[in-house]
Amino acid sequence: MKNLSLIFLILLISFSGRCSHLMGGEIVVQNDQVGNYGIILTLYRDVSGILLNSNQTLKVFDAGGNQVSTIVSSLDSSTFHPVFGIPNMSLLPNNSYGTEICFYSAIFTCFIPGDYTVTWNNCCRNPSIANLINPGALSMFLDCSFTVDLTTTTSSPYFLSPPIVCVPVNTPWQYNPLPFDEEGDSLSWSLDVPYDYVPGAFPNGYPIVGYSVPPSLAGGSLTINPYTGQLSWTASVTGNYVYTVICEEYRNGLKLGEIRRDMQFIVLPNGNLPSLSNLNNFTTDFNGIPFVECMANSPVNLDLTVIDSSSFFIAFDGIGEIFDDSLNPMTYSIISSNNPYEKQFNLSWTPNNSDEREEPYIITTRFFNGTFSMDYTFFVYVNGDNTGISERNPSHSLKSFPNPTSSSFISEITLQQSQNIEYFISNKEGKVIFRKNIFMQSGNNKVPFDINLPSGLYFISMKLENGQVFSDKILFKN
Repeated sequence: MKNLSLIFLILLISFSGRCSHLMGGEIVVQNDQVGNYGIILTLYRDVSGILLNSNQTLKVFDAGGNQVSTIVSSLDSSTFHPVFGIPNMSLLPNNSYGTEICFYSAIFTCFIPGDYTVTWNNCCRNPSIANLINPGALSMFLDCSFTVDLTTTTSSPYFLSPPIVCVPVNTPWQYNPLPFDEEGDSLSWSLDVPYDYVPGAFPNGYPIVGYSVPPSLAGGSLTINPYTGQLSWTASVTGNYVYTVICEEYRNGLKLGEIRRDMQFIVLPNGNLPSLSNLNNFTTDFNGIPFVECMANSPVNLDLTVIDSSSFFIAFDGIGEIFDDSLNPMTYSIISSNNPYEKQFNLSWTPNNSDEREEPYIITTRFFNGTFSMDYTFFVYVNGDNTGISERNPSHSLKSFPNPTSSSFISEITLQQSQNIEYFISNKEGKVIFRKNIFMQSGNNKVPFDINLPSGLYFISMKLENGQVFSDKILFKN
């Protein structure tokens, strides 16, 4: 009881006297048919603050900074969030602090191809935010850039995972917003500076001057994994902090747009987190990411053992596109354990032929003990029916990820037989700027690289012993 009372007292101090109700938000754009762009503004509200307005104003700008539309969107309490699937104006799940999710939908009709940006802003931010200077005088600004193309669909990416609000101090912690794109475009995610509203600046937003990264213990700074999108942080000071995640979308080396999530953390006194005790049982790739492989039409199972010495209660949430598949979702069951502080979860999925692909499915397993949540991210690879990964293309396969990248990436190369490979990178003019000879085994090879190159599009190529050359494109973004 003493621990719970202390947490409650911290929350009261943190939020007493605050004039802002906003905890964060994001905007996404979905293109379902030619010329029709559905805009979804999602806002997260502190339930101890004032209610959000029933109407929100969105502005749309073209690439030249000209305002082309003003849209007033109304709150519809009878609808469900199209991504998270929870009722409008309901509380965020798996959060111990009361945070309400409200979303506003609107339609932008456009038949003029080009780049556009939709924006929203509201004053003012929570004056208790510790990593901003005079936060009570700053606005929250959100935007989403997207491309209008009348020949194909160009929806923005979106975050599959609702935000997590409460974080324990002095404890390594993980959370994955899980950026995702239905059209399979390349995504690049990063941490960024929150924006303020600045009249006259295009697109009416500007990075907040004086922003500082949330404080951390040595070696535990707030970072985002370039391969999975997972955030990691070991907070060193209790209080309120704001952060921003940016997700950029690319197709054929060209940027289509980006989204941003602006959100607050509440760092509470020391608390236990649910822990995945059998994580070391999983195979990991060169970047330390646990993964499982399966074949189409054969079941894959993940057995997860979770321990939390502070709570008999552990809830589970599976997040990712294969959990959201309405026809063939990944499911889970809870297996009884003799230890009251331990829960065993079995995740099961039988992919079909249409689920086979080169890129892994990214899933997040979230465990919640009533106060704090902990995320663990996995890759799931689906190979062809009755084939191994090296037999998808019997002669060759070359794929590099993440794409885009800033420096580090992995080239995944599949060979029919072991041989010496000449691996090289060239620029758009065809000039070779990196070359390396590597001996590779037959089957699947994953080779890590860390190369600093100027921003731009490059070609990765491999030359086999028989003289054949195969290439892939990669975008460097610095």
